Amino acid sequence: MYLYGPNMKINAFLLILATVLSLTWMGCKRNYQGESSNDEPALVTDSSEKSDQFKDEMSVYESADRVIWQKPDLVIQELGDVDGKVVADIGAGTGYFSRRIAYKGAKVIAIDIDPKAIQWMEEQKARFPIELQDRLVIRQAEPNDPKLKAQEVDLVLLVNTYSYISNRVPYFTKLKEAIRPGGDVIIIDFKKKETPFGPAIEERVDVADVEKELIEAGYTLLKIDQESLEYQYIIKARRI
Repeated sequence: MYLYGPNMKINAFLLILATVLSLTWMGCKRNYQGESSNDEPALVTDSSEKSDQFKDEMSVYESADRVIWQKPDLVIQELGDVDGKVVADIGAGTGYFSRRIAYKGAKVIAIDIDPKAIQWMEEQKARFPIELQDRLVIRQAEPNDPKLKAQEVDLVLLVNTYSYISNRVPYFTKLKEAIRPGGDVIIIDFKKKETPFGPAIEERVDVADVEKELIEAGYTLLKIDQESLEYQYIIKARRI
């Protein structure tokens, strides 16, 4: 999730829902701030040098309850077999998806525009097992430039990021240069309807608009899924 624009809103309903879900799912969900079923490293949350704002954002991004509504395993399945591939996670935030993808054997370029996010990911990376460190590259980008080299990646993932990118058609046209022929882009973002949390509705991008913009930028649409995730849609497109 790129740290473009306003922070995601969390209303009172979400706080109540999160508490109930935490108690209900504690025995069956993975908690990435402690042990996990895939032996992923525990996150170190000593962020004394970070601003209160980023600590609040981090607590949302890394919430144990996120695994319930975000369904990270399902999202990663959409990437297919990533072993030996290079995946760009644009809007990586705290690296929520980047480290999970790295554990699948991919080299991951975790990209964000916020220096606090970059610093936090670097601090976490230093504490991870060496095999994960070797597969995780952290890179600060600019709002209109993901800072990727020509044909550097096989896949691109954007989660909770698309709506915060301005001039999206030029951005995704330029992004094609970084994707190897036949490579895919997967976009996960909030549906344009009321949800317990997420950006304001007027800040969201409707599925039809995403479809139109990707086609205009020169991609072929492979999949539009509005059912698998309750609050978000999944769009998969291929670089021509």
